[in-house]
Amino acid sequence: MTSPRGSFEFLVPRHVIELSQPLLAEPGLGGYEAVVVWVGRMRGEKSVDIVEVIRPAQIAKRSSIGCSVEIPPESLTELIRVLEVGCFVAARLHTHPTEAYHSELDDTNMLISHVGAISIVVPFFARDPIVLERCSVNELTGDEGWVELPADEVQERFRVHD
Repeated sequence: MTSPRGSFEFLVPRHVIELSQPLLAEPGLGGYEAVVVWVGRMRGEKSVDIVEVIRPAQIAKRSSIGCSVEIPPESLTELIRVLEVGCFVAARLHTHPTEAYHSELDDTNMLISHVGAISIVVPFFARDPIVLERCSVNELTGDEGWVELPADEVQERFRVHD
């Protein structure tokens, strides 16, 4: 099976990014990671319109070995239940306390697991406005697993608009 890398363009309203930042940053004030999802709807065969940001109920943990955040099964069920017909979870955004990278734990998180899914790691608990090229933007491929996209590809495939 070949990977569909680069097969989708994401049309992201600026207000979705602006709404995502405080939802992610608030738990970070206490030293906790957070998750939001971007809900999308297909536009033709190659484009995804991001239509909404949702912060599902989640459990954040912090210990001497690090931070993590999980979406319990009942929260995932509720998230799926509230999605409008034709919509799907296109991207998961979550924070890390330091630099942005896709960790081993991130690789196994099954909140999203469809080929073409996007996982965006926002650095420094999202203290600053979200700039996608400064995040770790990863795509789930069919044969390589999660692959980090280079900044120029992020800029090309994620069209932020007003």
